[in-house]
Amino acid sequence: MSVAPQEPSDAPAVVPWYHWAWVVPMALFFRLWLATLRFRCNVERIDDSAGPVVLLLWHDKLFVSSWIANRYFSRPVTALISTSKDGAWLVAFFRFMGIAAVRGSSNRRGAAALITLTRSMRAGHHAGITPDGPKGPALEFKTGAVSLARLTRSPFVVMGIRYHACWRMRSWDRFAMPVPFSKVVVTLEREPMPAEGEADEIISARLKARLDETSTDPA
Repeated sequence: MSVAPQEPSDAPAVVPWYHWAWVVPMALFFRLWLATLRFRCNVERIDDSAGPVVLLLWHDKLFVSSWIANRYFSRPVTALISTSKDGAWLVAFFRFMGIAAVRGSSNRRGAAALITLTRSMRAGHHAGITPDGPKGPALEFKTGAVSLARLTRSPFVVMGIRYHACWRMRSWDRFAMPVPFSKVVVTLEREPMPAEGEADEIISARLKARLDETSTDPA
């Protein structure tokens, strides 16, 4: 008797319980790593008293994003994380850094993730999005972040991050990890909420240009 092929599960991957013994020491190790970095930022702190924003950064700079969110923003941040196994480990790390997560992507659970992020923002949380995630192409700005900003009538904050010395992995985004004790330059720039009648593609191109300019590492 033939068996019908099963469709892949839409449930997000999770870190198995027997791997959690590694999560805590690794999270502590990364927190110590982050503490050695010499951060420089163009602002003392972001005034977010007026309401939540959509935070934007490239996927390859995620390593320091939780530290920046905790240091420069008063409101809590909910991050959009992929449903993959890699995303499961990132969720575990973010949990120890005080960052909540919503699982989803442009092709899996995307609509549900957008609804959950909308509710989170209406409850006062910022939304953190990597517009080129979860699987690229690297530095390509997908329009999902603009859709979220339209739904919530929220402005953007571009989170530009430059590493003065880093190691890069052989992943699709060449994920970067700053060398301990090196300098990290952070640029936080407000961008207005999407204007009525302005195409998502035009807004995305403008935001991509700002991310590119503020996120390119020194030669």
